Amino acid sequence: MGLPWIVAAILALAALAAACSGDQPAAQPASSDEAAASGEPADSAQAGEEAPAAEAPAASVGTFEEAGRMTDARMDHVAVLLGDGRVLAVGGRGRGATIRPPRLERAEVYDPATGEWTPVGEMSAKRELLCGVALSDGRAMIFGGADERREALKTTEILDLATGEWSKGPKMKKGRWKHSCLLLSDGRVMIASGSDIGFQEEVDIFDPATGEIEATGDMAEGRARFTLTELPDGRVLAAGGGKDEGPYISSAEIWDPATGEWSAAAPMGAERASHTATLLGDGTVLVVGGRGRLATAEVYDPDADAWSPAGTLTEGRMDHTASLLPDGRVLITGGVSSIALSEIYDPETGSWSDGPTMLQGRHQHTATMTDGRIMLIGGQAAGSC
Repeated sequence: MGLPWIVAAILALAALAAACSGDQPAAQPASSDEAAASGEPADSAQAGEEAPAAEAPAASVGTFEEAGRMTDARMDHVAVLLGDGRVLAVGGRGRGATIRPPRLERAEVYDPATGEWTPVGEMSAKRELLCGVALSDGRAMIFGGADERREALKTTEILDLATGEWSKGPKMKKGRWKHSCLLLSDGRVMIASGSDIGFQEEVDIFDPATGEIEATGDMAEGRARFTLTELPDGRVLAAGGGKDEGPYISSAEIWDPATGEWSAAAPMGAERASHTATLLGDGTVLVVGGRGRLATAEVYDPDADAWSPAGTLTEGRMDHTASLLPDGRVLITGGVSSIALSEIYDPETGSWSDGPTMLQGRHQHTATMTDGRIMLIGGQAAGSC
C-alpha cells in the first residue's frame, strides 16, 4: 500500500482553542485581589465576608483542528519554523503505489495568518531523513539526507525566503542521513553523526558568518536516530541512537563549546533510538520512548550528571514528537503504529495525563510551535507500508 494523503493538523491551546472551536470559556468570578484592584467587591463573597480560597484552574489540553492539505504528502521530512512565523516543510518521502515511494525535492510554506500552503522552489536533490534549521539571518538551511538510491548526501542547500529559491551551500565532509542537527545559541549549526556506510563519530559545525563547515571533536560512539539538546550553559547533550533493527545504545555524551571536545555523560536507564529529548524550564532534559515502542521516560540533570525515571506513558512510542508547551508541560504526539492519542508530561508533578486525540494517528511526522499553537505535519498513517 502507498502512503495515505496526510494533512497537517494544529493543536490550539488555552483561550485560542476556545476561540477556534467557537466555544467561549465561561466567565470566571473575580478574585479578591482583582476586586481590590478594581475597587469592586469579589463575586465570590459579599462585602465584609471572607472569600473562599480559589482553586487553581485545570491546565488546558487544547483541541486539534485541520490546518489544510499540503501539495505533497510527506514523511521523514523536516519542518522549520521561519523567522516570520511561517513553517517550511521540505523533502521526505511522498505518496506511492509501491513500498518505495518517491523521495521529494519539493518544499512548501504554511502561513498561519491565512491558513494556506504555498509551494516554493525545488531543491537540487531529492532527500529523506534530512535535517534543517532556520538561520539567524532568516534563511532556512538543510543538511544531507538520503536520495532515491538511499545513498547519504554530503550536500547542503539554503532557501532565500525573499526569492523562494534554493542555492547550494557548502558540502559536509561526509554524507549523512538519520543524523541530527542543532542551531546553537551563538548562531552556528551542529551537524552530528548519522549513517553512511556505517555509523559516524564525526561532528561538523557550520558557521553562517564564514559560510564554511568545519570539523569539531568526534564523538566516542557513532550514532543514528539519536537526539541533540543544547543545555542552558551552552554545552550539547547527545543521547542514544542505534540501527533500525538494533542494537540500540544507552550512552550519552556532552560537547563543550569552549574546547570543541566530547566527554562521556552518565548513560540513560534504557537503550533508546528514535526517541525524543526536550529541554525543560529548569534546565533538565526529558527523554521519552524509543525503538521497541518504549513507554518509559527519564530526566537528565546536567548539574548532577544523573538520570532519573520520569514515569510511564499509556502508549509505548517511537518515531513520535515532543513539544514544549508555553506553560512548561510537554506534549507527546503520534508514534508507531500511528497512535492518535496524545499524552502530556507535567514536570511540576512528574506525572503523565492524556492529551487531546489527533484527527489522524501518525508517526514519522513533525511538530512545530507557531503563533502559540503546535503544528503537526505529514507522517505515516495506520495501514500504510
